[in-house]
Amino acid sequence: MEPTIYRFIFRHSKREQIVLLIMTALSFPFLYYSLDLPKKIINEALGAKGKAAFPTNWLGFEFDQLEYLWTLSGVFLALV
Repeated sequence: MEPTIYRFIFRHSKREQIVLLIMTALSFPFLYYSLDLPKKIINEALGAKGKAAFPTNWLGFEFDQLEYLWTLSGVFLALV
């Protein structure tokens, strides 16, 4: 019998714990981007602060305001 519960869990599920750790680390960029995207939609695509000039470039593509709004909204829907 292991002296602590943590050692027991790690001993019997080491592989699964490592896989979960890697999956969690890989999901952080997508989580951050899904939290940052609504701010980008409001501030840039809808022009709330008026700093975006259209047509604008995003990921190498040129978008008008409505196309930019639809694209960012679609990406947000895919991430959520």
